[in-house]
Amino acid sequence: MNLILIAALVLGVFSFLVTIFRDIGMTMLFNPDALFIVIGGTTIALFVGFPFSRIRSTIRDVMDAFSDHGNRETLTRDILEIARAYRKADIRGLEAMIKDMRDVFLRLGTSLLTSHYTDEDIRNIMKREAALKMVNFNFSQNMLKTVARLTPSFGLAGTVISLIRMFKHLQSVDAIAPLMAVALMSTFYGVILSNLLMLPLAAKLKDRAIVSEALMHLTIEGMVAINNMENPLRIEELIAGYQEPSDVGLSGVHVALSMTKSADGA
Repeated sequence: MNLILIAALVLGVFSFLVTIFRDIGMTMLFNPDALFIVIGGTTIALFVGFPFSRIRSTIRDVMDAFSDHGNRETLTRDILEIARAYRKADIRGLEAMIKDMRDVFLRLGTSLLTSHYTDEDIRNIMKREAALKMVNFNFSQNMLKTVARLTPSFGLAGTVISLIRMFKHLQSVDAIAPLMAVALMSTFYGVILSNLLMLPLAAKLKDRAIVSEALMHLTIEGMVAINNMENPLRIEELIAGYQEPSDVGLSGVHVALSMTKSADGA
């Protein structure tokens, strides 16, 4: 299955590049003036519309979406290790495990266990943290979709600017040619950046948010079960019966989608 996906990806990239570069060439395709208009205008608009902390957070979320965060099997194994150590009252072992944990949310849950919080407090604190994380995901998606709307607009602006300049050089064909290249390539850059980069990144971030939401709910249930001194076999059965990330509850998905729509409307 992976070989089929890789072959499809290679074929798609090859077909796309051949179609673009055929009869055009790299010199014609790369136009610094058109690129500066699109990139510069979009950057200015971003800093006007978003604080620097939000831009930095979005970049971090995008990079984080491409890193490996494990899956349900890995999380189940970690939760069971925590459960066994907790039943043995091995606080030092739990503290050592906390230092080595890459999962920030799981680290939070384990810290609450070692601090002897109640079930209700553990559930409430972790649900609040999960909600904040989902809000950040939606803010990041909103910024990427905003960039996807801005780049074609500035590409069109570059086209208009170049056409205005062309009216000054109607007598000279040699002067019109480079201006026409800027006019056409700025629109091309805007469309490519929007549809080939920003919208796919927003979709990937949305997918990452849905999977993260499912795993965080699983972690909450696991931490509460550990705090109740449930048998590790019982905890494993509980987690095994939990929904797959791809089958996350519709209510959670609807909440995420509604938050995204409201952010887009804003």
